[in-house]
Formats: sequence, C-alpha cells, structure tokens
Amino acid sequence: MIILKKGLLIIIVLLLLVGCKKNEEVNENSESNEPEKFVLKKKVDSKDYIVLSKVREVFLGNTLYELNNLEINIESEDVDNINLEIKTFINNTSKNYELNNNLLVHGNVVDYEYYMNSKYLSVIVKYYYYVNGSKGEESDMVFNLSLETGKNIDNSELLKEFNLTEDELFKLLESKIESEDVLYSLSSIKNNGYKLFVNNDSKLGIIYNETDDETSIRKELIFD
Repeated sequence: MIILKKGLLIIIVLLLLVGCKKNEEVNENSESNEPEKFVLKKKVDSKDYIVLSKVREVFLGNTLYELNNLEINIESEDVDNINLEIKTFINNTSKNYELNNNLLVHGNVVDYEYYMNSKYLSVIVKYYYYVNGSKGEESDMVFNLSLETGKNIDNSELLKEFNLTEDELFKLLESKIESEDVLYSLSSIKNNGYKLFVNNDSKLGIIYNETDDETSIRKELIFD
C-alpha cells in the first residue's frame, strides 16, 4: 500500500511538472506572436533625421542649381522603401538631363519640404519639368511616416487620425478655393486627387491643383 501511494504521488508530481512546462511554452509562443513595438531610432546617430546630399550642379539660366537626394535617417522597413523610391527618382532625373555646357536644356527641377512633430514626419518632393527657360506644371510625391509605428501612411489613414471624413475635408476645402468657379475646381480636385501632410505644428495640410477653364495652379494650404 505504501508503495502504491508513493507511485501515485510520483505520477501526480510528474503531471504537474508537465502542465507547468506546457503553460510556459504557451506563454512563450503568445509573446513571440505579438508585433514588435516600433522604437524611433536613427540609422546614423551623428546625422539629422533628414539628410540631403548633392548629386550634381547645373545652371538654370544664370542661376546655379543643385540637384540633391533626400534620405530619411530612421530605422524602418517603410523608410527604406521611401528612400529607395526617392533615390531612384533623383538618379533617373540626373541621368535624363539634357545639357549644353552644363546649362540645363530640359529636365526635372526638384526641391523638398519636410516637417517633423511628435507623431509624424512628412516629406514633400516637389518637381517641375524645365524646358529652355520655361517652367512646366508642378507635381509632388508626398510621404507621411508615423513616428509611432514606423509606417508610411496614406490619405485615408491620415484622415482617420484627424477624425475627418473625405466629405468633411472637401467641405473645409470649399471655403478655401480662390477660383471663380468653386464647384468646378472642387470637382476637379475630387477627380484628380490630392495629397495630405502634417506640418511642424501638427496641423493637417493639403496639396491640390486649383483648376479653371484654361489653367491648373498648384496650391498648398494648412487647415487651422
């Protein structure tokens, strides 16, 4: 009888140990399945969050113009993709320049705006096509990086962050349009699209083209 009791006791202890081990494995697995929390970190500590580097210099008429590449100095997979997209665009721009004694005959002229606050980093790549002294229509590439997730967020996500629907955005925009035909311009913006960004004061901004019968003008404004 004593031997039987000892045998039962050993079995119970073994079962308890196995149960504890399984619980530890479940906890380890559940922890490993949780997404890793993003931590804002520079790739190179000694540099700023935005790094500009000269690609080449050319003359626009009598003015010396510097074509620069912009790189975001933050560790993030989405940032790597943004940097690659900008670098590819700039390299192609430089490669496609037509020059006459280092005087630009035609090609893209590129400039940047960038804003950073506690939650977002917005980068605007502005460019227009230059032909023999004439300036073409302005265009933009806009990237909005969440500094809380490290993700590049689109217009719809940014609207949610600011508790706005697209209809509410257009209602705000309607009062800002300077064109004589407000409804026509608003319809054109809805059809052709717009780009959102966030400025240093954490205010939402928008880039769009204001159109009338003959012209299309790039507009950029901040919502109060």
